[in-house]
Amino acid sequence: MSTSGLRRLLRVAAVALCSLTTLAASAQDEACADAPRVVAVLKSVWSAAGPSVDAARNAASAPVIAHALRVAVRLQPEGEVALRAPGQRTAGQAGIVDFSVPSAGTYRVMSSERAWIEVLSADGLPLPVYMRPLRCLRGEGVQKELIYRLDAGQRYTLEMSAVAAPGLDLLIIAEPAP
Repeated sequence: MSTSGLRRLLRVAAVALCSLTTLAASAQDEACADAPRVVAVLKSVWSAAGPSVDAARNAASAPVIAHALRVAVRLQPEGEVALRAPGQRTAGQAGIVDFSVPSAGTYRVMSSERAWIEVLSADGLPLPVYMRPLRCLRGEGVQKELIYRLDAGQRYTLEMSAVAAPGLDLLIIAEPAP
């Protein structure tokens, strides 16, 4: 294939990729528009600043954070944090917090930074992610969202790692009804 033929092929591929990206973004915007109440509730709670905490270096000293309240979490250098479920990549900062929820259900974990997030049960095993939601709140500063099924009255540990920033905002909230 000639150089000009290769260039033409690359241009066609680039245009096709841009079109697919635009189509996917448009489909996501439509899906977000279909759940205006959910998006409004999440935006409202996310926009309210909450307390600040220092994330722990180990599970034994993890601070307990409240659910349904945005919390500013100051992280530690990742090499100094004893993660029970370390992420698949490392990139700077990490930390551990504990939490519980008042009723069994589906809960969303939201972070202002890209992070490797693991929610651990009391026995230290990572919980499966129930769902990765649409990213309707990227414009509000939410960079990571995961949904878990949680039980009432249990103490959970949330481990954050692979965070480039020295801290992040975190929110754990019951999934609003549509």
